[in-house]
Amino acid sequence: MTHCLPRSGLPRGRLPRVAIILVNYNGHADTIECLKSLTTTQCGAERVIVVDNGSTDGSADRIAQWFRANEANNPAGSDPVELIALETNTGFGVANNVGMARAFGVDCDYVLLLNNDTVVTEGFLPTMLQTFDSLDNIGIVGGLIRDYYRQQEVWFSGGYIDYIRGAFYHLHNTCQGMRQSDFITGCLMLIPRWVYTDVGGFDDGYFLNVEDIDLCCRVRDAGYRLVVNCDAVIYHKISASIGGLYSQRHQYYFHRNRMLFFSKRLKGIRRRLFYGLQFLAAIPAWIGIQLLRGNLNAVKGAINGYYDFLRGNTGKKP
Repeated sequence: MTHCLPRSGLPRGRLPRVAIILVNYNGHADTIECLKSLTTTQCGAERVIVVDNGSTDGSADRIAQWFRANEANNPAGSDPVELIALETNTGFGVANNVGMARAFGVDCDYVLLLNNDTVVTEGFLPTMLQTFDSLDNIGIVGGLIRDYYRQQEVWFSGGYIDYIRGAFYHLHNTCQGMRQSDFITGCLMLIPRWVYTDVGGFDDGYFLNVEDIDLCCRVRDAGYRLVVNCDAVIYHKISASIGGLYSQRHQYYFHRNRMLFFSKRLKGIRRRLFYGLQFLAAIPAWIGIQLLRGNLNAVKGAINGYYDFLRGNTGKKP
């Protein structure tokens, strides 16, 4: 199937309706800073939906207070900013699924999934939308993501999946224009209604980490392209919501879900060879390196993640 234009099927002259979805978990300060940047840049979204993912620090109340105090400076213009407060932490993917269901349920044409620990730049959203006019059969559009604290450093300008090593790589080079990618990070994803209808949302088995790569592969399997428009720029506080890249929590979900992803994508002899390479060589080598570096929490998280993968545990950590 081919979808050439983002406005295909829309009444003539009507701009696409975009909902921006932010998932918050105990991060009201980051979320409010992100909302302020959306307001300052006049991002052009019709609706902003904040999904509070069972925060325990009063985030939902603080964000609601900010909404009330800044009603005149709504980042979505005159249209509503909505707060959906979930009772428990359902995971990144499920919380975004809730937001997407709400957005498409009120007839939005696109959803922009945006990490709450980001700050946007002027014109980023129109630039991403224009990408759909430039190439046929696009499923998801991403952008150039720079490090919030070291703004000359590029955190993501494309992605590559290595099925031999069982690894995911971010491209870190500065680029201009558009490039195709193996995956788009869930930090910044523009998804049209037609792709959501065809493919669905995130797999709730991941809970946190790798669910974005899984969704991207399903979108590619359906015949769509994944494109990064490097002229759309945002800044990201790397792993602010999960306590850092080497936290026990991050490493647990990353390593468990990495194995879950490749076990789903590889079949037959390729899967058996992958398991052999991982458990006999790659994983012991990685653990040894982290022990030498003193990253004990990372090792604990990874070992628990591999153990739960072998036990078939998915979703939230038991």
